[in-house]
Amino acid sequence: MIYVLSFNLLLLFFRLLYLLLYPLDLTPEEAQYWDWSRHLDLSYYSKPPLVAYTNFLTGKLFGVSEIGVRITPILLSFLLSMLTYLFMRHLFDHRSAMIASTLPQLTVGFSMNSLLMTTDALLVFFWSLAVMVLFFAFEKNSLYLWLLAGFLAGLAFLSKYPAVFLLPCALLFALFYRRGLLKSYKPYLSLLPALLLSLPVLYWNYKRDFVSFKHVSTLASKSSEVLNLQSFLEFLGGQLLLLSVLPFLLLPLAWWRGLGASKTGFFVLFSLPVFLFFALLSTFKRVEANWPGFGYFTAFLLLSLQLSKSKLLLPTYLLALFLFLFLHFTPLLDLLGLGGLVPPKRDPTKVGVGWSQLGVVVSQMRKGEEKIITPHYQISAELAFYVKGNPRTYCINLGRRMNQYDLWKKDYEGDALFVDYRPIDPKVLSASDGIIESREFSVIWRGQEVKRFYIYRLKNLRKVEEKMPESY
Repeated sequence: MIYVLSFNLLLLFFRLLYLLLYPLDLTPEEAQYWDWSRHLDLSYYSKPPLVAYTNFLTGKLFGVSEIGVRITPILLSFLLSMLTYLFMRHLFDHRSAMIASTLPQLTVGFSMNSLLMTTDALLVFFWSLAVMVLFFAFEKNSLYLWLLAGFLAGLAFLSKYPAVFLLPCALLFALFYRRGLLKSYKPYLSLLPALLLSLPVLYWNYKRDFVSFKHVSTLASKSSEVLNLQSFLEFLGGQLLLLSVLPFLLLPLAWWRGLGASKTGFFVLFSLPVFLFFALLSTFKRVEANWPGFGYFTAFLLLSLQLSKSKLLLPTYLLALFLFLFLHFTPLLDLLGLGGLVPPKRDPTKVGVGWSQLGVVVSQMRKGEEKIITPHYQISAELAFYVKGNPRTYCINLGRRMNQYDLWKKDYEGDALFVDYRPIDPKVLSASDGIIESREFSVIWRGQEVKRFYIYRLKNLRKVEEKMPESY
């Protein structure tokens, strides 16, 4: 165990140093969830509330800082890795436990969830804990374990809505391997703590015409009348990258072999149905690569068993480490003359650069108490975090998809700073007494411009006529 602990402690310190020293600002989603923590509520437009509550607590400990936001995924990743080792060692052997505890930490998908404070980081953690407890609940049929599993499932639901997959996955396992348990009352009682934790979210949505579920159903509804091969291939390519290539290629065999026994069949039925659902969905619409990521927890448990006896173990680690390094340090590609493989404008890390610099520029232009306005929730959230004094910011909707800022009161009249990716919208300009000052700001990453902002100080901005979105 000392080697596993040392490896994970090393990763923990690496992530802390990376956070403190590398020029990667909060991504827009992270900044948005942080802004939610300043407006505590029972739930929010697109996600349940746990991410906001967690940011609120860590913010009290660390203040307004990147480490105050990202300390949560860093610590949860470490804790989950150690619990995974103990779980697998109890069920199988030391070698497979070491692989299950260390290999996922080097893959692209788990690496991102171990550094970025998104709802995925919380979902992966509580989903994984719930799955481990469910395994023992099925084995022992203990009321305590069923209730604990339900409690953890409730926390997973408060993290992100796909936690509902726990129920069909558990039912599938019961039908295939533990049908006798369906006659016991104990498994059904696990629904009680999960439901109790979910009630505030359901009530919040009831008061707002179930806006969150409309949002989720819009994301999941098909957008093509015919099978979309391109979207399906993009989905597969995304999974190939997130699992760092070789684990993804080995996964079908691991699923097939795992169905032969109830112990490994449990791992199959808490991963394969999730993958198949999103794969099917991708044949109708674009599916974000991270959506099925939570289901790969038990997939990696299967892979650890397969790799523990395979000659592919070392190549799998080496390739994962290679991708791990380039994920965290994409400028290395330019130094090696490989920049064309991932040009700056397609570099995934560009989403987190330039925001603190923009905050400095806006802070300099803000002479007094001007309100900060933008038509993009991403810009609004980033400026709330990075502008001096962390002012309340406002997002006006000029026809884009609905977001959380549309549910908050918008009292921004008066002198204002307007920030956008393009020159000021005439509708906004006509609602003011004119431009006092304007400025353009470019974000340079790896020697190229990856973002450009237009900033205007407006005199006496009045209510802008918003174009309410047609979709959620």
